[in-house]
Amino acid sequence: MSFFRSTAIAAAFAFAVLTGGCGSSPSPSKAPVFIKPANQDAIERLMQPATAATRQEGIAAAILLDTSGSMKDAVQGADRKPKPKIKVAQDALLNLLQQFSAFGQKHPETKLLVGIYDFSARKGQPSCREVVRLGPLDLAAAQGAIKNIQPEGATPIGDAMITAKRDLDATGFSHRHILVITDGENNIGYLPGDVTKVIAGEPDSGRAAIYFIAFDIGAEVFDPVKDAGGLVLAAESEQQLADTLDFILTGKILVEQPPSPTPMQHPPIGIRK
Repeated sequence: MSFFRSTAIAAAFAFAVLTGGCGSSPSPSKAPVFIKPANQDAIERLMQPATAATRQEGIAAAILLDTSGSMKDAVQGADRKPKPKIKVAQDALLNLLQQFSAFGQKHPETKLLVGIYDFSARKGQPSCREVVRLGPLDLAAAQGAIKNIQPEGATPIGDAMITAKRDLDATGFSHRHILVITDGENNIGYLPGDVTKVIAGEPDSGRAAIYFIAFDIGAEVFDPVKDAGGLVLAAESEQQLADTLDFILTGKILVEQPPSPTPMQHPPIGIRK
């Protein structure tokens, strides 16, 4: 009897490991469960939108916020007192959306789409979830949705990037941006460096610019993202996160756009003020 019981337990464990991708979650207290191998064809298939979109001029930005369990931890707030990282990130996103809204009002001739996603592996839920649907910004609705974000689960960064890229491609907009805010290493699903490499290998017309903010974690963790063409910057406090987001928004996303997307560059890691 003990033999069959042991076999059943082993089989159940193996099933949990093999199904630990998008939409499933390990216990927050346990080690990472499943990293998917680098498979360019699989990543390309997952990024493919359901229908082809007509190309048009405009800016589309998908902002991905890590809501794994570690975002409950604290960093230095603007008042130099400890503040939960999730609260710091929520406040930063609220400010970011206000800047998007102000830009849209100042430049009504520019088509602008913004989407906010939170990502973490949770039982019975997708790894990457829409907080604010990618589209014209409804500031009041977006502000309310961001305040309801809660941290829990593991960290599927690559899978979230795939979701964002698929939604961006469905817009057909000429200038596409993926901004990731994360405080941890990818520990489930596709690796962000592998996803960045696939995106960077696309033609200019389909490529999205990728920006990573390593929030309270060493930026060197994301060297594969940088090596594949993404911009990786570090932030260790509330003020640094605000400064870094402002740099990306005003210096990279909401700028005078060139006639066509330019290849991603390899800038130095880190920004400090």
